[in-house]
Amino acid sequence: MQANAVADYVYKHNNVKGIYMVLIASSSVFLDVWDLTAFGFVLTFFKSDFLPTGIILGISVAAANIGAIAGAILGGYLTDKFGRKRLLIYNMAIFVIFSFLIAVSTNIFEFIGFRLIMGFSIGSDVATGFSYIYEYISKGQRNHYYSLWAYSFSVVALIAVGSVFLLTSEIHNDSVWRYIFVIGGIFAAVILLLRTKMTETPVWLYGNGKYKETRDVVKKVYGEDLTIDEGSKKDRITLKNLINLFHKGLNRELIFTFSLNGIVGFIGWGFAFYITYMLLLLKFFAFDQVLEADAIIYSFGFLGAFLSPHIAKHFGIYRSAVIPAVVASISIFALFLVFDHILPVYLVIPLSIVIIFMNYAGPMAYNAVLNDFIPTDYRGVGNGWNYMFNKLTEAVSGLTAGAILIVVGLGINTVILFLIVTSFTVMALIAGRKGYFQNHKVSDFQTSPEE
Repeated sequence: MQANAVADYVYKHNNVKGIYMVLIASSSVFLDVWDLTAFGFVLTFFKSDFLPTGIILGISVAAANIGAIAGAILGGYLTDKFGRKRLLIYNMAIFVIFSFLIAVSTNIFEFIGFRLIMGFSIGSDVATGFSYIYEYISKGQRNHYYSLWAYSFSVVALIAVGSVFLLTSEIHNDSVWRYIFVIGGIFAAVILLLRTKMTETPVWLYGNGKYKETRDVVKKVYGEDLTIDEGSKKDRITLKNLINLFHKGLNRELIFTFSLNGIVGFIGWGFAFYITYMLLLLKFFAFDQVLEADAIIYSFGFLGAFLSPHIAKHFGIYRSAVIPAVVASISIFALFLVFDHILPVYLVIPLSIVIIFMNYAGPMAYNAVLNDFIPTDYRGVGNGWNYMFNKLTEAVSGLTAGAILIVVGLGINTVILFLIVTSFTVMALIAGRKGYFQNHKVSDFQTSPEE
């Protein structure tokens, strides 16, 4: 049996522990979202504690994403080289250590430095986690599980709203932001413990010539003694794979995926991270009311994530991704008109709901899109490039939005966001019209579990 045949076996057989593996392997996404949302909710306290300038505030916000850029690329290569499980454990150990160091940082520069390293672990871990997931669940299970990570964006945001509400009720000083990182560190420590019980993926084991381990894992997970060809050529993983990926004839598909990624990145940070801050700037709401608005907005995000696989199954990846992106772009422009006093201010929350809902219902599927076509021996590198691009867009949007909001205000920040998101949407519209998603090939997300 060849390496791709081992992969074919995995993709055709449901994993009885599939949902457990998805949750544990992708839990770094939960931590990333926790950092995004919870820190965003307490940004005003952090600003009052360290008194950063606009530029330093932007760097502080973007530091985790800057670290994740390097982490995603290097982690994608390392997970192909050394294995999924090993990287999942190392990454989470780093996250635990530096979360607690961030919580006790004594100045803004320590905070930025520790946050850079914590971000590195997130970037590496997400690239590794998605590589693990898509080598351990069947194609039928992808219909059910691929959007679980998107649920985390909304669910963790709702948990963050409740946590910040409780923290601010008990802690009446600007140090409340530190407890956000303590909670994240505790959660990561639990994840680290659970990951020690995981097994390596049979696809990676076989590709790296570990034949006995491949059979043992298949026997343990699927209960079958698998006959495999032990004379096949091992995967040759080198740093050249980082570049060779773009010579696989999939550049159009990668552009489509990266475009969706850019939409999610800029909406997720240039907009979502600053929702609480923007609502407070409007001075129409008290802090508790803003948290209630956050809860409502992210509840619709959860609804969008829930509907996403059902929409993709019936309409295909292309239409189910780009149409919500178009609606989100239009809604961002409408939000600019609100901030420019052309439309009434009460539309801020409804428009924010539409933007977040559409983001989660469509473009948020970019990781599933990538793993629908990427070759197995380039899976880690592909996920690394994909998440690197996500963190690059988030770093840029977090850095610029933080500075722009303070220097020139809501209106300019929103119109810039509209132009960028619209540009990525146009790229996705063009790139996805031909190639894998438009060549009459049936996507995994348009098939039933029985098929």
